[in-house]
Amino acid sequence: MQGQRMRGRLKNKNINAGVSLLIYLYLTLPTLIFLAGWLKWYWALLFGSLTAVSCVRAFASSMRDKDWVPETVEDPDGTKIKTFAKALLFILLWAYLSGIGGWCYQNRDHEVRSAIFRALVEYDWPVISHDGSRGLIYYIGFWLPSACIGKVFGLEAGYAAQIIWAVTGIFIVYYLICVYRKKADLLPIAFLVFFSGLDYVGAWILGEEELIRLSLSTHLEWWAVDFQFTSMTAQLFWVFNQAVPAWVATIAVMTQKNCKNMLFILALTMLSSTIPFVGLIPIVIYLYIKRVMGDKKRWKEIFTLQNIVGVMIIGGCVFLYLTGNVSGGMIQKDNAALAVREPAALWLRYLLFYLLEFGIYLYFICRYRKKDSLVYLLTAILLICPFIKVGNDHDFCMRASLPALFILMLLCMETFEKIRLEGKKYLLAAYCVVLLLGSLTAVNEIRRSVKETYWRVTYGESVRYPETGIEKDLLRNGNFSGEIQGNIFYRYFARMYSIYEKRE
Repeated sequence: MQGQRMRGRLKNKNINAGVSLLIYLYLTLPTLIFLAGWLKWYWALLFGSLTAVSCVRAFASSMRDKDWVPETVEDPDGTKIKTFAKALLFILLWAYLSGIGGWCYQNRDHEVRSAIFRALVEYDWPVISHDGSRGLIYYIGFWLPSACIGKVFGLEAGYAAQIIWAVTGIFIVYYLICVYRKKADLLPIAFLVFFSGLDYVGAWILGEEELIRLSLSTHLEWWAVDFQFTSMTAQLFWVFNQAVPAWVATIAVMTQKNCKNMLFILALTMLSSTIPFVGLIPIVIYLYIKRVMGDKKRWKEIFTLQNIVGVMIIGGCVFLYLTGNVSGGMIQKDNAALAVREPAALWLRYLLFYLLEFGIYLYFICRYRKKDSLVYLLTAILLICPFIKVGNDHDFCMRASLPALFILMLLCMETFEKIRLEGKKYLLAAYCVVLLLGSLTAVNEIRRSVKETYWRVTYGESVRYPETGIEKDLLRNGNFSGEIQGNIFYRYFARMYSIYEKRE
């Protein structure tokens, strides 16, 4: 009996080591590839070595402190393997329906994302326009591992690697949610897929007839016109390259037992999820302050090699690269581009937006977490995001809110379980109605994917969004590229690149 327990513990230790290593490799690999592919060889060697050493130290620290190893998720007799297998199947289906890899219907945002991926596969690194005047400057981290596969085995193999990379990230998220809850079941899958604000209710109140009909051509989350908080399914179906790494980083930070790796994890999100990275900063600061207030001796925990390398080396290098994208520096102080400009109507829409997107959830959460400072932090982040406008669109509101919305989902999941355990039938029924009304957003996204895929396959059409030109469209678009001349990163750090009159 004792020997069986020892074997079970050893098995769990090996599994936990594998999971911990996978998490840090998933977060670190895109940055390592970027450093090797974009920098001069001596900078690549120096910065890459420091990053690799930091990854090893973060992993070793995680194992010593037993991060992500709660007893309730350990599986000495193998009974939870079936649960994880079922979760993986649901994740595969969800990722397939998102259009990642081009095996299912793709929403229009895939047009430019496919162009970015093709550029990463077909062009030399760093990706430069034919005339050498502009470079690809964007949050490209998610695509880099699969782009390496594409360069070696061809574009289609790269697309297949994309969906594998996405599924791996989502499974990591699922596993860490189980760690956070100290329970392994399928409830996190249900919340990941269906959790959303009450977009349908907002569309109904404002009389948006086309949205109410759930037309395949409409995007329900734009009911508020000028601002949007995006559901988990819509994030995956439209901006997967930002969403999946942001989810991994957020739940990884939330489940850390100390601050030794927090800044390292935060820095690793910059290249993949630049705007969500900004939204994650106040959450990291909050967690650090909370832990130091609990034990003042812990203030030194944050000063580790991996955190210093994350801030100084990774953060500095990626920052210099991304500043070449001038659209990111266009922070507007007003809302001149808003569709609704009359102040009374605008504020009324804001109020309705806040109520339906997260206010109604706060009512249920605060029954159990009324004095929890984390709830106040999330509220502050979600209140502020719509007032900040970066670039020519509303991307900051939609993307900087991702970490806060993810944690809101965790709290809503926890609230659901507490209400259910208390046995308050009427309260549980009301909460389920709210969750089901919110789920209509995800249902509409999934419905569009299924129907469009079926129709297009039936009539012999491609499910992929039509390709856009790399030279004329992608590398001339200020949202995805920037001028190289006078750029500090390309002048002092980027490797030598070739200029071709014709590359296609």
